[in-house]
Amino acid sequence: MGAKLAVAVAFLLVSIPILAQVQPAAGPSKHHLVDWSVGGGMDYWSGDWEKGDINRWGPTAWVTATMWHCLGLNIEGHSMIWGGNTDQYKLFQGSGGLMCTMGYWGRLQPIFKGELGYASLSQPGNGTGQFHSNYATWAVGGGLEYHIKGHWWARADYTYDALMDFHSSVTGQNHSLNPRGIAFGATYRFGTQGTRF
Repeated sequence: MGAKLAVAVAFLLVSIPILAQVQPAAGPSKHHLVDWSVGGGMDYWSGDWEKGDINRWGPTAWVTATMWHCLGLNIEGHSMIWGGNTDQYKLFQGSGGLMCTMGYWGRLQPIFKGELGYASLSQPGNGTGQFHSNYATWAVGGGLEYHIKGHWWARADYTYDALMDFHSSVTGQNHSLNPRGIAFGATYRFGTQGTRF
């Protein structure tokens, strides 16, 4: 009799919570494992070369997976390929790392990021006889996303990049090269979290 009673109590303890609805039928879910977003736009970056007055345009794209509170992983690519005062300076950079998408200020959400990556740089001669090299990079930055409508958000952010071990023809030493600039474009956030307003 005691064993049957124990089995019945165990069955009730397990089955009662299962009968409850896990998430509301309407509204954003707080139980997503990953909230995905993708976006793209344009860069306007300044190249760190000689006087640092090389300002060039290029396309940019990003993918973000927010996983825990504000923290997630971000992968993005930047480029400097159009305009400016020299056609010899071209940069393609891809990086990934942590991103924090902070709480809401009305329709605005601040974003902060820290990333590691890889860059391909073509530049005027730097005293080594090489006009193209590849570099390991690190980057930090931040900006804002603004909710437009539905799943669509506008993004503007600033990134400070560091290309490690660049040889300077001015000093004759290796140091970091620091291209930096702004990116702006549109983000599409998947799921109900992307349509908060």
